[in-house]
Amino acid sequence: MAQQAHVLEQSGFVGAVSGMSLADIIQVKGTNRYSGCLVVEHKGKSGMVFFREGDVIHSEQGELSGEDAFYSIMGWVGGTFRSEPKLATTSRTIDQTLGYLILEALRRMDEAQENLQKERQADSGSSREGGDMSDINSKLAGVSGVELAVIMTKDGQVVDDTSYKAELLAAHSLYLSLFASQVASQFGVGGLKSVTAQGTEHHLLLFDSKRHHLCISASGESQLNSLESDIRRILADK
Repeated sequence: MAQQAHVLEQSGFVGAVSGMSLADIIQVKGTNRYSGCLVVEHKGKSGMVFFREGDVIHSEQGELSGEDAFYSIMGWVGGTFRSEPKLATTSRTIDQTLGYLILEALRRMDEAQENLQKERQADSGSSREGGDMSDINSKLAGVSGVELAVIMTKDGQVVDDTSYKAELLAAHSLYLSLFASQVASQFGVGGLKSVTAQGTEHHLLLFDSKRHHLCISASGESQLNSLESDIRRILADK
């Protein structure tokens, strides 16, 4: 029987997999066509997400159930989780696809974060949303195709941005960094200074420095060669 993991940090989820967000964990369960229950605990609260062959079919959290419970659990920052493959349910309160649920959870997280930031910044007159934007993000904002740019430490901690989108981008970039490092090690080419993952809807670009990674999400319609040239030009002028 799986044992509950101990909380190691104030933010982030710990359990059978480390260095991943809750959204990443749920996506992995979906990809692996997992059946069973994912139990999540956070500050004395407990929630359950039930899977059937990779689909989320039911969720419970306190008095909430269905999609409301799922979105409530997804809004937790930090906590522990454990998989219970033998724990099943006959209830089906969720019919949406996993992709829809993740995107809707992301939208609600961003909306809640923006509202919180607006409340905190009302007296100061600041109009920034989603946390303090890093300087590099501001410089890259004018590059055509760039959707989001964040700076993270080598262990995946985002610098100067508290939005959920930034945390999700950092999690994906950390995975890309680890994968690239393994490939570089196997082929004996040393450390890689930049990595690009090309996708249909989005591109992921990662640039390495001595202590940080620059993570960039770009539109899938962007021309990578031109995009990388524009980014390198801005970095060179830094």
